[in-house]
Amino acid sequence: MRAQDVGRAGEVLAREYLESVGFEILGCNLRLGGGEVDILARDANVLVVVEVKTRRSTAFGRPEEQITAGKLRTLRALATRVSAACRGAPVRVDVVAVMADASSCESLTGAAISHLRGVLT
Repeated sequence: MRAQDVGRAGEVLAREYLESVGFEILGCNLRLGGGEVDILARDANVLVVVEVKTRRSTAFGRPEEQITAGKLRTLRALATRVSAACRGAPVRVDVVAVMADASSCESLTGAAISHLRGVLT
């Protein structure tokens, strides 16, 4: 699997996971000025901007460790845009980290999913 394919497969797993815990998926890969929202969801009465990070190896750290200060700034700006577009609706930012088995070349079967809620509110 190429890195881009791993990322796409991770986003599919993240969507399935979020739906399984009661989130409503509103959109995926939404390009807003200054960045892209991997997943936009609703959790009860809160809109959630979800950043998905997928890795097949911890050689460069766990997936959630790849969220840099610059990425947090971008996510904050995206959350602000989402809130403004939705008339000031409450928005938070979550991270879903997908850690796949490096030996699984064709799929992300058996991947471990971590959900970090409220990275930014």
